Amino acid sequence: MKKKILAVVVALAAFVGLFASQPVQKQSIQAAKTTKTAKKTTKKAKAKQISVTYTLKDTTKAKNKQTLAKKTFKVKKGTTVFTVLKKAWKVNYTKSSYGVFITKIKGLGNEKKKLYWTYTVDGKMPKVAADKQKLTKNKSKVVFTLKKY
Repeated sequence: MKKKILAVVVALAAFVGLFASQPVQKQSIQAAKTTKTAKKTTKKAKAKQISVTYTLKDTTKAKNKQTLAKKTFKVKKGTTVFTVLKKAWKVNYTKSSYGVFITKIKGLGNEKKKLYWTYTVDGKMPKVAADKQKLTKNKSKVVFTLKKY
């Protein structure tokens, strides 16, 4: 009789041990899946980041284009030209139904003297205001130029 009780206790212990380890294994598998998902999300976030170089030029005082400042930024793909500009320097502007009209950058610009800012993205002048132009290409070059009109 003692041998039967002992056999039942050993069988029960083995049975409980077998099923008790199952949730731990599932948790380990779930943790591994969560880690893989987090790594994929991080890679996607990095893939959505692009590098953009901004240059400020002044053509009003010298015959040659004088570079005033140059900065490179890592930004989220789809960020507007204007959003990055405002983070880089102090910007004065007015709003209209067409978008923003930049009047001063770093204190430079003068409506009375007809000095205004224009911009290009990768050498091309966009057809929209800076707050409507999105940055989508890695290593884009944005140039703001102060000109007299």
